[in-house]
Amino acid sequence: MTGPERTRGASGAVVRDWLDEVWGRTEAAVVLEGGDDGGPLAERGLVGEVFDAEDLAELRTLTTTGEFADGICRCYGGVTIALLDAEGEFIGSGSVHGLTDVSWERRRFRNNMKVADPERLIAFLERLGIRMR
Repeated sequence: MTGPERTRGASGAVVRDWLDEVWGRTEAAVVLEGGDDGGPLAERGLVGEVFDAEDLAELRTLTTTGEFADGICRCYGGVTIALLDAEGEFIGSGSVHGLTDVSWERRRFRNNMKVADPERLIAFLERLGIRMR
């Protein structure tokens, strides 16, 4: 593909459907070093873990509520939130961009989400011991 077709990302509705499906199977989340250019998830350093059901629900809300930008920013993001299923397998990931956006499966969807409550997301990550500012 060339031109606009190549850079066009998935619609927000498509990403939301995927998020509902993948979060429905999520049993844990880990926060890993590096953004979209950090290499394979399994080879990255672990900087935070979320196993508690209430914390997972909060993380889900913080990273899936907001408006889609219909594009991506130029940076690769800071840390990556990786979702794990009951077998401990990676089933999805999103990188945190700046202090306001999450890019779920960037290469696949090419559509950043400007989260509804960026301050709360950053505070959540900082409670895990992840320095975001």
